[in-house]
Amino acid sequence: MSQADHAGAIRRVYPSVLAKTLGLTRSLVDAEDAVHDAIERALKSWTVTGAPESAEAWLITVAANSYRDRVRRSRKEERHEDAIVVLAQLSPWARIAAAEPEILRGWKDELLRLLFACCHPALEDGESAALALSTVVGLSVGEIALAFVVAPRSMEQRLTRARQRLRDKGDVEGTTPERGHERIGAVLRTIHLLFNEGYWSSADDAPVRADLCRLAIGLARSLCETYPRESEAAGLLALLLLHDARRDARLDEHGGPVPLPEQDRTRWDHDGIRRATDLLERALGLGAPGPLQTEAAIAAVHCKARTAEATDWAEIASLYALLERFRPTPAVRVNRAFAVARARGPAEGLALLEQRDVDVSAYPYVHLVRGTLLGEVGETAAAARALREAERCARNMHERRQIQDRLARLTANGDRPWLR
Repeated sequence: MSQADHAGAIRRVYPSVLAKTLGLTRSLVDAEDAVHDAIERALKSWTVTGAPESAEAWLITVAANSYRDRVRRSRKEERHEDAIVVLAQLSPWARIAAAEPEILRGWKDELLRLLFACCHPALEDGESAALALSTVVGLSVGEIALAFVVAPRSMEQRLTRARQRLRDKGDVEGTTPERGHERIGAVLRTIHLLFNEGYWSSADDAPVRADLCRLAIGLARSLCETYPRESEAAGLLALLLLHDARRDARLDEHGGPVPLPEQDRTRWDHDGIRRATDLLERALGLGAPGPLQTEAAIAAVHCKARTAEATDWAEIASLYALLERFRPTPAVRVNRAFAVARARGPAEGLALLEQRDVDVSAYPYVHLVRGTLLGEVGETAAAARALREAERCARNMHERRQIQDRLARLTANGDRPWLR
């Protein structure tokens, strides 16, 4: 195997290794340092000796030894009981990693604990989510920057500040369920962003990353089990399940994305949709409505429509108006404008985009929506300019091709000099 193959194997087990190492170190910064030491050793030795039978168990063992060595050096003396303590704590993890990799429940709980550790009160909400996506999942700086719609350099600085604050804090206290209520908002946001990256990835070779979707759903499910009275946790899980129920119909036979109106709805998981809708109704019954429950309600309206033409766009537009009260962001305004355009005509959607109470210019998909609606009202030149900007902002090559196809259809009735 090449070093790239080893790197891929390490990336797959990295969240589990870090979560379990955190249980030993009780410090996220120390856990990261120890695991990174282990990864460096793995990339050097596995190229020569080959990968071990269990990459996870190997990395956990080496990370634990690295942490123990760091502690010994910092104390300037070796305490004989350290090795016993480390082995006692490491042993059950190593057994699970080596012999029972299919047992995921404990791993997910460890991962949820790691997620709460990243969402430390000393960090700002955006810093928490960015750090968690980097630490828990191992997303690249570029991938995280796209999720937050910022420049990679700005995201790199944000991550550096977050890690330094955690280093200064020096602990992970407050990550037990009893003490973690103040972190739930940041945890919810992180799981949502994680699912979004899986549902529509920035990677050219994998526009849909099912592994990240499953991981986000597992974390959301564990969160619901840990906090059964948190209505927004249930709302998030319902939202993710509703989206995931459409996954099999989202790619064509060539691996390209299929837009929602063109999907074969017989391939949707309708049993899953019913279960998610039941969960959403239970969440709403808790009497604490919020943005994630509202998003789930929007997804439910889409999923209930037997055909694209039967979609209740008026209901969706009303729900987006409610969502905007909870979350007055450019993304919500753009989606609301599209729903209004479908319910009441493209001119009304365009008018909503032009209202100055929300600046939509920073949201990349505004160009695609504006271009689509401008084309529908006959403003072909302006539509083409907007779509070219949408093409420039596309997340991956599949999205870029879809926009190029739309541009081609827009200009199919003759040569347009303003396209050159």
